[in-house]
Amino acid sequence: MSGLMKIGSLLFGVAIGAGIFSFVVLNKTQTLENKKEVRVNNQIIIAEVVKTDKARERGLSGRESIGVNEGMLFEYLGNEQVTFWMKDMKFPIDIVWIRDGIVIGFEQNVDPQVGVSEDMLNRYNSPEPITQVLELQAGRAKTLRLFVGAHIVTKPLVQ
Repeated sequence: MSGLMKIGSLLFGVAIGAGIFSFVVLNKTQTLENKKEVRVNNQIIIAEVVKTDKARERGLSGRESIGVNEGMLFEYLGNEQVTFWMKDMKFPIDIVWIRDGIVIGFEQNVDPQVGVSEDMLNRYNSPEPITQVLELQAGRAKTLRLFVGAHIVTKPLVQ
């Protein structure tokens, strides 16, 4: 193989590597942009952020589980009274109602009600208008020592 062909092959390899690297980095960055760090009593939860009506309706439904330090954070533009249900859920969760960074209430060990018809599913209403809802693995509210009035701090993973 001539020197020119070797250099061409090397440059081609570098270009392919750079393309793969760029794809992985950009894909990771886009994934992280959809997540926030949620700090609760010096514990960190990495939460997937949900902002659209379609994503809110889907929530955690259909998933097999959620990790101990994972969550789903539903964000609302203003103070809203909201209702949650466990449609197509496969595991229990804790639901934390938050307004302006303060816990105003929570539901613990919410049953997924597997096999219950949609019209018979329990509805869980925020006790007051809220700005965020945090869904956690069942039992996490207790292990995080959550209480009404606790401060919740959120920040993007990518800034």
